[in-house]
Amino acid sequence: MQRPTTPSLNARVLTDGGVLHWSFAASLDPALDRITRLESRYTLKIAETEEIRIGDTVSTSGLWGSAVRYAGVQYGTRIGLRENVLYSERLATSGIAVLPTTEEALFASLSERDNLLARQQLSLSGAPRINDDNALSLVARDSFGRTEAFSAPLVPPARLVKSGCSDFAIGIGKVREDYAFASNEYGPLFANTTIACAAPYGLTIEGHGEYLADQVAAFGVSVARHLGPIGTASLAIASSESHIGSGWLARIGLEHENRLFKVAARRHVQSRDFREVGNLWVEDPVVRRDLASVGLNLGERASVALAYAAQRTWQDERTDIVSLNQEMHVGLGSVVLTAGHAFERDIGSSFFVQYNRPLGASANRARFDASDLDLVEVVVGKKRLFDGG
Repeated sequence: MQRPTTPSLNARVLTDGGVLHWSFAASLDPALDRITRLESRYTLKIAETEEIRIGDTVSTSGLWGSAVRYAGVQYGTRIGLRENVLYSERLATSGIAVLPTTEEALFASLSERDNLLARQQLSLSGAPRINDDNALSLVARDSFGRTEAFSAPLVPPARLVKSGCSDFAIGIGKVREDYAFASNEYGPLFANTTIACAAPYGLTIEGHGEYLADQVAAFGVSVARHLGPIGTASLAIASSESHIGSGWLARIGLEHENRLFKVAARRHVQSRDFREVGNLWVEDPVVRRDLASVGLNLGERASVALAYAAQRTWQDERTDIVSLNQEMHVGLGSVVLTAGHAFERDIGSSFFVQYNRPLGASANRARFDASDLDLVEVVVGKKRLFDGG
């Protein structure tokens, strides 16, 4: 068995009112630092639903916004991440420690343009895959060779608040830099706030802001509402000020789920000068991004999933891809049919047939595994930004 060269260790001390958390990575390579501190913080529960964190933490974000590592103070009830944020405590990232999302990982694997994952020295082992639950599964690798598997929604659900303004988080501190490369590298002042309140007519109104000293300030408001049999609709509008200038962003989304199917869709548009902490350095920003996923349950023995992703930048670089997957339960196993097509001229199409048979008891219902529906394997004859690992 191969011995790991960069093991990591987590330690926690629990008390009646709080938790002391400490983690670090150790290197067996004599050319590298022996021990690198990852995160250290103290979490104190001050009410039934409220807590305060002192030390290393990650900022919150609403329907839009960046999740950023920083050290300081964070207080609230909503000390958590949007569901499509890829959080890892062990993977090393260079530069400002912004956590990527599933959509950023997907488009990074389809394009050779400059992106957040490449700048942070992260790569993907194999191709991201999406299943009928609208979840993207992937394996990320850092420059030390450490890997971690993720499964998160391609289109995250909108958060709804039933009463009051009980869903909030406020934080301030110093932004983390070169996470897991260095123990104590911190940059400029960082502040973040997310507050969601219940409003009349079943609306949830959310405000989100983020600030990085001398670089960018962004603030926006979003509205979400459950529309009965139609599903949950959401709308977000934001503006930013940076050294580049002023910009704006708009997002609209819809999600619906029942026993027969699950669908999620979102459109994102922005001006050329819109910036948040996660895309300060971008030279060719996104002007429009569309995401959609539909999963159909055809009974006990079959299911179908369809996914679509499209992106256009200000320099008119386009990425459009569609993938269809069907699984049928046959005998003691299942047959998976996957077809994909990318619309660019230098990218081709693909068709895959896969047969799965369990060695133990057979499943009662055909259901997609995370490896079933592949949005990226349709790339034929085009060099990928990330290797297969």
